[in-house]
Amino acid sequence: MFRRRHEHFVAAQANGAEVKTIEGLADGDIFHPVQEGFREKHGLQCGYCTPGMIMTAVHLLETNSNPTDDEIKHALEGNICRCTGYVNIVESVKWAAAKMGGKNVSR
Repeated sequence: MFRRRHEHFVAAQANGAEVKTIEGLADGDIFHPVQEGFREKHGLQCGYCTPGMIMTAVHLLETNSNPTDDEIKHALEGNICRCTGYVNIVESVKWAAAKMGGKNVSR
């Protein structure tokens, strides 16, 4: 479940809903392509924003298998990273999109 910026989300609203977490993306030792992309393209910095970036990127690629740089930036704009200029994060998402080949590989 994703929310628009500036909307408040109360935990009780998730009752009965499926909640995806970064820990649930990997299949054992096999990383999700977005997790792999962040490792391969150095989208990881201090790690504080990484779960939000990855989960947002997974959602983006589930709804848009071949996003443009601008679409990736727009999707990620609600996640604040203070370590980078987002270049490697955008490259990580593009790498994952190419690896996924337009197929939904969410777990």
